[in-house]
Amino acid sequence: MADKFSIDELAKIKGVFNKFDSDGSGAINITELEATLAELGENPSEDTVTALMLSLDKDRSGTLSFEEFLGMVKQVKTVPREDALLTIFKTYDKDGSGQLGPEELKEAMKARGCELSDRTIDYLINKVDKDADGKLTYEEFVKLIRPRS
Repeated sequence: MADKFSIDELAKIKGVFNKFDSDGSGAINITELEATLAELGENPSEDTVTALMLSLDKDRSGTLSFEEFLGMVKQVKTVPREDALLTIFKTYDKDGSGQLGPEELKEAMKARGCELSDRTIDYLINKVDKDADGKLTYEEFVKLIRPRS
């Protein structure tokens, strides 16, 4: 993962990581993660922070190691613009229904470099699926992907 960043970027990211690893444990918990994202200029929803933790905490420790943290930074840096979101949505709406089901959402997220478990996909859908049909409309998809205002 470290090879996807320049030496300068790695130094900055490590500085941010160390700043928010307030207890010096070498790991960041979910509260520290939210503060870290704010420091990086992001303002993600609570659901997005939880989903990031679930998807990046590979060892299921409840915290992010520096290597896992680098995965999060990579994902945050690749959040697409709204026009790109519509293209992504239409591309993965395979049946043209105007909605993304769990498998379509999983495929769309994977294509953006964010491999999520079925459990995480279900969690994300349940958090933004206003009509509880198990699928996301474009508006729900945008709410899931874009940071809150």
